[in-house]
Amino acid sequence: MSETVSLSLGGSYVVAPDNPRKTKNRGRKCMILAFELNDEELDIRVIYLDTSREVLLKFSDLKPITE
Repeated sequence: MSETVSLSLGGSYVVAPDNPRKTKNRGRKCMILAFELNDEELDIRVIYLDTSREVLLKFSDLKPITE
């Protein structure tokens, strides 16, 4: 099962990891600030919209906001 998501700088997304055990930060809304290549893996620098805290997330943990 694969899902295609188009990510863009400045776009708003929700943290929704596919792994059911990853519950930390699930459901939080964020905005993409930058794409970073670390150890040959793509990470995404985001800012949480509720606290303005910057963090690095895996691209597979983000889903588009559907409201």
